[in-house]
Amino acid sequence: MAQRAFPLVRTADDLALLPDDGNRYELIDGALFVTPAPSRNHQRVLGELYLRLRAYAAAHGLEVLMAPVDVRASSITQVEPDLLVIPRPLPEEAESRWLPMARLLLAVEILSPSTARNDRGRKRQLYLTSGVVEYWIVDPEQRVIEVWNTSEVHRIIFAGAATLEWCPSPGAPLRLAVCDIFASMS
Repeated sequence: MAQRAFPLVRTADDLALLPDDGNRYELIDGALFVTPAPSRNHQRVLGELYLRLRAYAAAHGLEVLMAPVDVRASSITQVEPDLLVIPRPLPEEAESRWLPMARLLLAVEILSPSTARNDRGRKRQLYLTSGVVEYWIVDPEQRVIEVWNTSEVHRIIFAGAATLEWCPSPGAPLRLAVCDIFASMS
C-alpha cells in the first residue's frame, strides 16, 4: 500500500490543504490531531442532542451547528466540536469558513476511544480558557454528560434520570432528560 505525503501543517490556514478523506483534522497550539470517522452510537447521540437543542435555539435567536465546522482560537489552534451553539451569526461572519471560538455559547464533544483523552484534556482546557461559556463532555459508554461552566470552572455530572438544564440567556431554560439522549443507542 502506498503512503500519502501530507503537506506540513503549522497553522489553521494549512488545514485547508489536507485531503477530504473522512478523517477530522484539528490543530491545537500547532499540534496536528487526526481522528477517524465517529461510530454509529456517537452519531445517534449527536443527532438526539442536535434535535433537542435546535428547537430551543430557534425560539431563542441562536444557531446550532454539527461537525464538521471549523472553530478557531488562534492562528495555530483550530478544532471541530461535535456540536456547538452560537448567537445568530453577524452578517460579516455568515459565510466565513470558520467561527471565532469566543462566539461559542456551548461546545459539545462526544467521547470515543480515539478522542476521549484529548476531549477531557487539551480541548477542555482550550474551551474553558478561550471564552466558550459552557462545555459538555458526553460519554455514550457511561451514559453521562459532564458539564463544565467557564464562570464557575467546575464540573457537574448528569446521568440516568437526571435532567440537565441549560440557560444561555435570561428566559426559560432548555431541559434535557439525560436518559433520552442515550435512548437511541444500540
